[in-house]
Amino acid sequence: MWDPIQERCAYGAAHRCLAALAVLLTFPLSISASEADAEDGADAEPAAEATYLETVTVTSTRSEQTLADTPGHVDVVDKQEIEELGYTNIADLVRFAPGVYVANDVTRLGTSGFNIRGIGGNRVLTQVDGVPVAEQFDFGPFSVTQFSLDLDTLESVEVVRSAGSALYGSDALGGVVALETRSPSSYLGSRGQVVGVRAGYDGRRDELSESLVYARGGSRLAGSIVYTHRDGAEQDNQGNIRSEDGSRTAPNPIDRRTDNVLAKLTHNTDSGTQTEATVEWFDARTDTEVFSSRSGGSPFGSAVLDFDARDTQERMRLSLEQSLVLSTALADSILWRIYRQDADTDQVTDELRLPSLGLAERNGLVAFEQETTGAEIEVRKAFDKKGDKTLTYGLLYRLDDFDQLRNRTESVIDTGQPVPTSLVFPTKYFPQSETEELGLFAQAELLFANGKVRLIPGVRFDSYDLDSDESDQIFLDGNPGQAPPADISEDSISPKLGLVVAASDQISLFGQYARGFRAPPMSAVNNGFTNRAGGYRTLSNRALEPETSDNFEVGIRGAYRRSSFSLTVFQNDYQDFIETVFLGFNPAEGLVEFQPQNVTDVSIGGVEFAGDVRFGRHWRLRGALSIVEGDNDTAEEPLESIQPSTLVTGLRYQSTGGRWGVEGVATFVDSKSASDLPSDSNQFQTPSYEVVDIAAWWTVRDWLTLQLSGWNLGDETYWEWTNARGRSEGDPVLDRFTSSGRSVGLQARFNF
Repeated sequence: MWDPIQERCAYGAAHRCLAALAVLLTFPLSISASEADAEDGADAEPAAEATYLETVTVTSTRSEQTLADTPGHVDVVDKQEIEELGYTNIADLVRFAPGVYVANDVTRLGTSGFNIRGIGGNRVLTQVDGVPVAEQFDFGPFSVTQFSLDLDTLESVEVVRSAGSALYGSDALGGVVALETRSPSSYLGSRGQVVGVRAGYDGRRDELSESLVYARGGSRLAGSIVYTHRDGAEQDNQGNIRSEDGSRTAPNPIDRRTDNVLAKLTHNTDSGTQTEATVEWFDARTDTEVFSSRSGGSPFGSAVLDFDARDTQERMRLSLEQSLVLSTALADSILWRIYRQDADTDQVTDELRLPSLGLAERNGLVAFEQETTGAEIEVRKAFDKKGDKTLTYGLLYRLDDFDQLRNRTESVIDTGQPVPTSLVFPTKYFPQSETEELGLFAQAELLFANGKVRLIPGVRFDSYDLDSDESDQIFLDGNPGQAPPADISEDSISPKLGLVVAASDQISLFGQYARGFRAPPMSAVNNGFTNRAGGYRTLSNRALEPETSDNFEVGIRGAYRRSSFSLTVFQNDYQDFIETVFLGFNPAEGLVEFQPQNVTDVSIGGVEFAGDVRFGRHWRLRGALSIVEGDNDTAEEPLESIQPSTLVTGLRYQSTGGRWGVEGVATFVDSKSASDLPSDSNQFQTPSYEVVDIAAWWTVRDWLTLQLSGWNLGDETYWEWTNARGRSEGDPVLDRFTSSGRSVGLQARFNF
């Protein structure tokens, strides 16, 4: 390795949208089941299709529950939706989850991690098959993304909003995103062998993709292997200036390539024991001609005549898990998992510069490595025959090794003479570090009044230890005068209490309180970077306290024969957010200094609505609305990370038997106004917009399925807040941060 809720809902337009959507989606709720049958007449189906509240989630309570029985808001996306609507990137996954979005760098690095209700980055736990993904790390121009997985391998995605620390620990302060990959049985069904081929095109990135699947086996032993390859270009936008300098508004030219291999082997016994071994490898390379970074010279810096970037990311995962069915005094079932994951990111830049000494070549490298080893065990026990009293408890252990390196060389091309610099290379932003996490959790599910009252209390104890290499010479040489690297130990108790009450056969009320906890990150405790030419440095802070939160949700749900709805009101209060603050000028060092500190208290509240209605045999209307507002309570200013109010609606027609269908999706996003930003902010206020997409699918034969997507059919020019955040009003290159115009996507799936 390298060494008040009312105020928050006072959006007139959003309120009108909420009222309209609620009426539209709940109007059929007044129709009784017998009336619905009479309405359909002879054409009525023997049984109605399930509505979304009957969808099963595991992540919310670590046990199988329908969404109707969970005490909080959970979003679930399954492989059928992924395939039918042509999802190809992680931003597509949260299309019907307003209030959840994906951070994005449109200039070079692309999508990264999830943001839930205004909280993102490493404050949201993202895991694949129960294994946490690599951490996100950002410092200056360097950015390590969290996500490295091809969507073609996914079985389902679950998004748990608000703190999940009571079940999942430190990283779940803002929520949990759980991605589950497909198992051999998902491909095989009732067959003994399957060969699958998929070919696709995504016009938003001019991307061609191919997948090959082979699965074989039976009820006892089965295996599958999936290989996916993608070749694509830059994300399209509505910028028209194609200059080769900083005035460019068209995307920088990009060549992207990704390869993903997922292999699984499962074994089942007559007693119900299931064992699954997984090997996963992901490799990505992005080459960018960064025209937007070219610039003329100044008294403070060299001219940048050319700028090329090569970003690579590799991840390897090995995991083994087993579920056992028992009948003992302590356990009815046990699930255990062990895993090892290595994630490496390298970002290389090659620049042609013109300093005072003459034409020079600068080569830069920033590398980040994370090695993760973990184990967990989860036990479930029912204390009565009806299952009205169950207990889930378990133990988790995780060990992470981190290392990072920055290096740079620059020399005059004609003479080979090094270009002088006051920076020390190689250097590190933090020393080599090891973090150790131990978690113990327990959660009960108690049913009363013949199952009409469901009480779910839970608690978790977390212990976190950071061990830093005090003799990391590269870090010490690059940060003279800094305090030596520090070790820290933290522990926390995170309680949770959920309640679901059936007010009638159709209506239920729910509520939840959850405490959140996040240990100080190692990159903040021992942060260090000195730039004497720039006149600044960042300092470490061994006195950092954990970030914490108090999360409240209440709501009402309705589940009917052909429709369902959910209305949630939430309030989340976060304490001791860690941010880098300005300390002032240090005359002894002659430098301006910055330091990570616990300085920010944040409150986020809002309303979320989701609904689903089926009309007759073929039509379905669904929609979701999110109205969220947040405040930086310390600064008494609005919180910038909040996404504007969003309404998403989808109208679907599906043929009898489901062999073909079409769905139109309309997305309405409110503007980002001055009242949503700090008073001294000059940020660009993104205008409201409406985007219409369409998707169609057709099972031509049992072995052939075609899928067609059309995005932004009206060719709307619009800015997503996640892309334009931080840009100033009147910025001449604002169009660089627009989203894709009208584009199409195609997929063909062959199964033999």
